[in-house]
Amino acid sequence: MAEAKTKEKQASTRKRVTVTVSKDCMTATVVMRQPRPEEPPITIEELHKELEQAEVVYGIDPDAIARCISEQVYNQPVVIASGKRPLRGESALFECQFDTSQDHKPQVDDKGNVDYKNINFIQDAGEGDVLAIKIPPTPGEPGMTIHGKETQSPPGRDLPFRSGANTKASDDGLQLVATAGGAIVYVNGIIAVNNVTVIDGDVDFRVGNIDTRGSIRVRGDVKAGFTLKADGDVEVNGIVEDCFLYVNGNIFIKGGVVGKGMGEIRADGDITFKFAQGQKFYAGNAVYVGDEIVNCCVVAKDSVEVRSRHGKIVGGEVKAGKQIRAAILGSEAGTATLLKVAYDSELMEQYDETLAELKRLKKDEKRIKYGLEGLQKLRADGRLSPKQLLAMRKFEQFQKILPGAIASLEQKKVEIEKKIEKLQDTSIIADQTMYPGVQVQFGLSRQEIYEETPHCRVSVSDNHIVVADLTDTPSS
Repeated sequence: MAEAKTKEKQASTRKRVTVTVSKDCMTATVVMRQPRPEEPPITIEELHKELEQAEVVYGIDPDAIARCISEQVYNQPVVIASGKRPLRGESALFECQFDTSQDHKPQVDDKGNVDYKNINFIQDAGEGDVLAIKIPPTPGEPGMTIHGKETQSPPGRDLPFRSGANTKASDDGLQLVATAGGAIVYVNGIIAVNNVTVIDGDVDFRVGNIDTRGSIRVRGDVKAGFTLKADGDVEVNGIVEDCFLYVNGNIFIKGGVVGKGMGEIRADGDITFKFAQGQKFYAGNAVYVGDEIVNCCVVAKDSVEVRSRHGKIVGGEVKAGKQIRAAILGSEAGTATLLKVAYDSELMEQYDETLAELKRLKKDEKRIKYGLEGLQKLRADGRLSPKQLLAMRKFEQFQKILPGAIASLEQKKVEIEKKIEKLQDTSIIADQTMYPGVQVQFGLSRQEIYEETPHCRVSVSDNHIVVADLTDTPSS
């Protein structure tokens, strides 16, 4: 009799609907227990009553409630109410009052001719000119918990101007103003104004080497053997020979670059020129070319692009982080031309150093093994000298350490390889023809081209190099 009364009491107190509220009070879930044969079905009113007891008043989903009842969703948690999360305000924005496109690429007209005359490379600013305007951050949008309580939202971040030399923010912090006249330099989001050194003729023995904190405009040529260093940009109207250009900004050469590989041209930003032969280039961003690159070493963190309708890359080695593009890659003569993309110079340097160290340690491992075998044989014969005994103990210590060191380097090698494999969305494009003799490399994967291939895109899919018709792939 007592046992029957206990069961009856448990049945009467069994909770048929359980509402659970998340810790942040932004969601409520409901679990309905399947009614026993003698119990009536769960109703919408019963669900609403439980929500009321749980103080859930905001974001209730009537469709979810109706589905629970109509489909008899028992013993499964169902999200039945959702709060509104606060939205952070928009961060401050900046509108530059000069051309920031960095689009100093030579333009090609309908006839395929490249125009260098109408490029405004060095942009001048006067003292007091407004260089940029700041749009202040916006307040956030408040949220609401399922209990109907408003939650505060953070405002957008108030970012400062990234100001460089000869610039300052206005008193209200909404404008960046030039404090001196000169050339506007815009690299990696930093705005600066530098003085412009103008060379009316050539850079030769009459002028000598130049090292300036501003920008340089050369109206003539830069002769072989001279050095130009600038914190800003460098513009050369003529030809650049085997010289050294080291620039924190961008380099623009209206003529070509000729040499025997005895010079070096390096910029933190873009490098733009009409043509180049036998020279070395290193760009922190992109390299833009009007006509051709012949037997050069070119390294660009972003891309290398030859703009002319008949532009070409022939011979040498060209490396880019994202893309290499020209109308013609290689030559009919089968000139060896190495093109590398998905190329991160620092990562590849780490990889080469790791491989070299692995090779050295494995060589040491074999040498120590053979050395120990010889010394142990001498000890067994009783012919081991004190000096040899000391050497044997050192070898034994090295033998214990080496496996761990090799394993650590092997792990580092695998990690670097994984990082290299992640350099995706890269391509090599020949708008007209890619010739045999071209070797393409994506990260660590290399493939030689043996057949003449018209208008094609080379890319990587599942770690395999794929050559496809340019019209069958997305345009760049």
